[in-house]
Order: sequence, then structure tokens, then C-alpha cells
Amino acid sequence: MAKIAQAEYKAAGITVNLSVLPENDLRQRLTTEASTGGTTYDIFYVGPYEAQTWAKNGWLENLEPYFDKLTAQEKSWYDRPDLIKGMLDSVSLNGKAYGIPFYGESSFIMYNKELFAAKGLTMPDEPTWQQIYELAKQIHDPARGIVGFTMRGTPGWGMSGAPFVTMVNAFGGKFFDMQWNATVNTPEQRNAWEMYKKILREAGQTDILSYTYNECIGLMSSGNCGIYYDATSLAPPLEDSTSKVKGKIGYVAAPHDKLQKNTAWLWNWTMGINPKTTAAKKEAAFKFMLWATSKDYVQLAYKYDPTGSAIPPAARSSTYKLPFYASVPYAGPTLKVLEGMDFTKPCLDPVPYVGLQYIAIPEFADAGDIMTRNLADYVVDNITLDQALQRTQQVFEAVARDGGYKK
Repeated sequence: MAKIAQAEYKAAGITVNLSVLPENDLRQRLTTEASTGGTTYDIFYVGPYEAQTWAKNGWLENLEPYFDKLTAQEKSWYDRPDLIKGMLDSVSLNGKAYGIPFYGESSFIMYNKELFAAKGLTMPDEPTWQQIYELAKQIHDPARGIVGFTMRGTPGWGMSGAPFVTMVNAFGGKFFDMQWNATVNTPEQRNAWEMYKKILREAGQTDILSYTYNECIGLMSSGNCGIYYDATSLAPPLEDSTSKVKGKIGYVAAPHDKLQKNTAWLWNWTMGINPKTTAAKKEAAFKFMLWATSKDYVQLAYKYDPTGSAIPPAARSSTYKLPFYASVPYAGPTLKVLEGMDFTKPCLDPVPYVGLQYIAIPEFADAGDIMTRNLADYVVDNITLDQALQRTQQVFEAVARDGGYKK
């Protein structure tokens, strides 16, 4: 983005200065800036986890007045309805947008069609976790160096926590009921914890806890893995010219169970306006945000990189219908899962929170980290499942009590 913006953005009297930071540094610096009312940055680059809380705290500008002031011609050019609804909803509060997604992702199953064909196996379009487990077991062949299934195992709410929370949702589990009673130590959650351990211990990579998405991509790209569950944004490396599995990967919906089909996750990186900056800078920031999230920007990104890898994914539906993008194998499956997401209904039962691979409350970052450490200890037999569930139940009970959610 930095290269394209600095070369192509032509707005009279406006200079674009971009700060590029590692993700952890970005979160820390922007949270400090927003919470203290700083004005170093006119635009904040955040995810929906931050956006929900920041909007409530008054740390992000309501964008609706800016959209309302657009002329009919500007509205037609921008085509706001083309923005993927689930993505925009995730950075909105009470129907008002507090950010515009630039880059996004959901999740799906990626599988090696060549390994499946060799075993005479067929992948369902909408598999259950039990089906994924059974298929992975049949593919798994350690003697030949073949791994049946890979998924993130490194602890952290944004690492193993991302796929794991969607597994909880898939099995009909939840973290709180409508009265904010913690619901971790339940049969539904138990089923999810058991499946996570079972599929990775019986059909997964050897060093489970060392695997981030980087290691998973490397394993899948090598051609030595049958099934991979992760973000839709991680499909491009598998179709890269250097990948040994280019053209050999199939893509289907995120696994479900019970009656819950809303099991894919949702994440994006979103631009929002700092409410403490000046009125003139707010107007300039909004104009830049429109340009950077427009259809014109998509065309520019393609011009800079005809492989399509510079095009921001999962922001606009129209992107997936462009000839140069629709031809990639993952385009259609990605659009299908994106348009089926509902950020507001993560679970089979009603819950008092939103979020598909996390809970959009400030306390989840710490609680989620502890949960995944308990999960890791359970996976490698340091603690029993009963201990893991009980310890995690206590963490979420404390969140409800100390956060003032439970009255």
C-alpha cells in the first residue's frame, strides 16, 4: 500500500505519510495514542477487535456524516454497497461505520487434491469436523513423510486461538450465556477441545506447538500435507509459481458440526479516523480512505503487480468478479464464504457478544491467551481435559465478574 499510495495518490494540498510497524508494536502504539487523545496519527489502522471497543470509547470517528456529505456522483463512484457486508458490520456500532476495511479474510479448508485422488477420497463441500478428522487419518502417512492435517498450534489468542474458537462455535459451544455466566466447562466445549487435540495428535504435524501459519503454509506448499484449515488470505502462496502444489489445491467451507454453519472466522485491517485530529485533517483522511478502499485502487494494485497479490482481499465483492482475479482457484470459494458471514451471530445459541474467532471485549486478549496456553498443555498431556476446562472456566468467570458484565 505504501508504494502505491505515495506514487499514485494525487489530492491537492495533501501529503501522505505512512508509518509501517510490526503488528505488536502497531497495536501498542495506537492503543496508547487513542487512549491518551494523541494526534500523531490522523488515521488509525486497526482490526474489528479494536474497532468495536474503540467506537464505544469514542476513540474512532463516526464516518456516517462524511458518507452523507458525498455527492451523488461520488456515491456512485465509490459504490458503498459493494463493500462486503460482514466486513463493514465488524467495524460498525449500532449501524454506524467507524472504519472502512482495507484488507480482510475469512477461513476455509484447503486440501491437496493429488493426495486425495491417490487414496480415492472425496472432500465434501461443507464438511463436518468429524469428516475432516476421518479424511485426515486416511491421508496421514508418517512413514512416507505425509501429514494428514495441519493447523496453528502455537499459543496466543491470534494464533491457535483463531481456528480453535471457530471450532468451539462449530460444536455448538459458547463462552458466555445471555446472563454472562461462563460456559467453558460444558459438553459442547469439551467436544471442541477433544477434537482439536485428537486431529493434531493423530493426524497432524509432529511439533504441534511450534506451528504458526508460516509453518503451516510451508508444510502445505511442500505437497506433503493433505488438509489445512486457516485464513482465506493464505491461499495465494499455495497458488504461487514457486509452490509445489500450484493448481493442486481444492477449497471448501470451514468445518461445521451440530446445526451451526456460521463457523468461518472474520478479520480485517481497517482504516478509521482519529477523532482528536483537526476538522481539516479529518476531511483529508476520509478522502484518502475512500481512494484506498475504492475499485480504482484495486485496478492500480493490479497494475503494480499483475499476479494479483497486491490487491486487498475480502473487502469488495466486485474484486472477485474481475477477470484477472476470478480465474484464481480460490476466488469463488473465498467470495462464497465471505458473503455468508454474520459477525453478530457467532454461536448456535444467543450470546451477549459478537466475534467469530474471538470475543469483541477488551478482556479477551488476555483471557484468550490463557485459554490457548491451557489448550497447549492439554494437547501435550501436561494437564488433563478436566483441568484445562476448569482453569479456563475460572478465567472467563473472572472476566465476567471483574469486567462488570455479570450483574
